[in-house]
Parts: sequence; structure tokens; C-alpha cells
Amino acid sequence: MAAKGKDLSQQLEELISSLQEQGILDELFDQMKAVQNEQNPCFVANLITTFLGDAENIIAQHSAHIFNYPQVATLALTLKGSSSSVGGCRMALACSQLRDASDVNDHEECIIVLDLVNQEFLVLRENLNHIVQMERAIHENEVKRRNM
Repeated sequence: MAAKGKDLSQQLEELISSLQEQGILDELFDQMKAVQNEQNPCFVANLITTFLGDAENIIAQHSAHIFNYPQVATLALTLKGSSSSVGGCRMALACSQLRDASDVNDHEECIIVLDLVNQEFLVLRENLNHIVQMERAIHENEVKRRNM
């Protein structure tokens, strides 16, 4: 079982490396992962789960407030900060672009960039969910190994 857990850990590291090479994640993900330890083994999974739920709510609010440029700018800034905190650099960049478009009241650009934010969120969500599944499986394997 230990070998299986090690293989899964290695697969997780390879996935994270690949996502960083693609520019989906950046070094801030590594910093977040560095905080995880034996006392808090589910830190990354819990933070990602919280981020994903919050991000979905913020994105829904963007669509509802697309004509309220100050509100869009505030929501874009919030979403940029939260996506940055989990290392979602492409999504953070898209949020910056949305904020820029809302700052100049460019409705067409806001709609285009909001679509980009949605696309980047879908990519980030899929990959972060995969990371969460792997993190939880690694944790379960470690708990089983200790209880043997």
C-alpha cells in the first residue's frame, strides 16, 4: 500500500508540474501546498473546495451585475485575489482583464472577458478537483497504512 500511495503522490506532483508548465497554476500553488502538514493534511483540499464554491458564486454575480461596472470591478478584484491564492494565474489574469474593461465601462469587452473568466474557471475547476481527489486518496492511504 505504501508503494501505491507513493505512486499517487508522484502522479500528483507530475500533474501539478504539468499545470504549472501550461500556465494554469503558478508558484503560489506551491506556497499553499507548503503550508499543508501532518497536523493539517487536508489543508489544500479544503482551501480548494472553499475557493471553488466562492468562485462559482462570484461568477454568478458577475453575470447579474454586468451593467454595474463598479460592482463588476469589485467582484473581478475579489475573484482575482482568491484565484491567485490557489495559484490560478490564468484565471487571475482574466479577472484583471475584466476589471480593466469594467474600469472603462466597455460593455462589449466586459462580456467577452467575462466569457474568458468563465472558460478559465472551468479549466481551473476541473484540474483543482482532480488535485483534491488525489490529495484525499493520498490521505486515506496514509490513514489506512497507519491503522494497519
